[in-house]
Amino acid sequence: MKKMILGIFTVLSMASCGEKLLTPEQVNAKVEEGFTAQKATIEAEESAKCDAEFQTRVSAEVDRLKADYEAAKATVTQ
Repeated sequence: MKKMILGIFTVLSMASCGEKLLTPEQVNAKVEEGFTAQKATIEAEESAKCDAEFQTRVSAEVDRLKADYEAAKATVTQ
């Protein structure tokens, strides 16, 4: 992802007619800035998704464990 962003900034800096091109350090700083912003956004989205699905996942696991227990109990009783 960093390489893609780096490429975009490089092309944009080259395409700017008559304007000063970005130095490699400036390009790297822009890439890091964009990467950090995207990372924070993705982490927030995934955290919210996890929180929203947490109760459903816990309930499904409890139901699975209850079914396993009942199956084991039936096997022992026979």
